[in-house]
Amino acid sequence: MNIVADLMKQVATGDNLSMISKSVGSDEKSVQSALGMGLPMIMGSMAQTSQKPGGADMITSMMGQMGGSNPLDNLGGFLGSSAASGGSGMASSLLGSQMAPISNAIAQKTGLPSAVVEKILAIATPMVMGYVTKSMGGKQMDQQGLTSLLGEQSKMAMQSSPDAARMAEQMLGSQKEAAGVSGIFKKFLGK
Repeated sequence: MNIVADLMKQVATGDNLSMISKSVGSDEKSVQSALGMGLPMIMGSMAQTSQKPGGADMITSMMGQMGGSNPLDNLGGFLGSSAASGGSGMASSLLGSQMAPISNAIAQKTGLPSAVVEKILAIATPMVMGYVTKSMGGKQMDQQGLTSLLGEQSKMAMQSSPDAARMAEQMLGSQKEAAGVSGIFKKFLGK
């Protein structure tokens, strides 16, 4: 199972992509490209967070907010609901100080304004959370199980998205210390 690859397939199914594009006010190709980089970055950030003290609990509680639902199961309903606006809070608590650099890096690659990229990340974060929750089949996972699942998924996501892996490397280059998202990429990229 590759969560990010599955999510990208689901996004491309039916009119999901056009619904997301309309809701952020951009074209489908750019939105798909932004998601292709954003989803692995979110997954990497979740993996990184789960390794910090209290991080797995924070992720478990965010997954709890999803109530076991995956936004892609009813995307129209999700985008039209307040849950979608709650996604930006979820994205910023997960990505923290990395939110702006990630948005800017994706914006440079896709040509989208970073404000639009932030909206896309706000939709993508609950999608990843919901899918991880669903993949656990409603079972509670201990911290180690969650950390290991997220670590594996993050590695797969980075391998499937050279752009996201490069972006992670650039963020590493611009930060001398392994802060935030970059720590995990250092480990996975063997730097």
